[in-house]
Amino acid sequence: MIYVVDVDHMRLAFAARNETHAAQIASSRLFAQAIGRSELDPPGPQTSSHHPRAATLQEHVVYHDMSVEFADAAVDILVARVG
Repeated sequence: MIYVVDVDHMRLAFAARNETHAAQIASSRLFAQAIGRSELDPPGPQTSSHHPRAATLQEHVVYHDMSVEFADAAVDILVARVG
């Protein structure tokens, strides 16, 4: 299934097995590094707004189109900007 997280003014899509897996990916240090950030949520009293949600049909189509063009068999995860 394709999931989306909203980071700043971007919608980022990625594939995950289920909601739990999507949450683990979205909160991982490697995901943050993949999108060019040292971390998604800086330390402090803020709460995370980067909860994954199921992609809309339009986001799913954009992700699929990008994955066909850019995915490589060696890639573990593809993060695509869908908005």
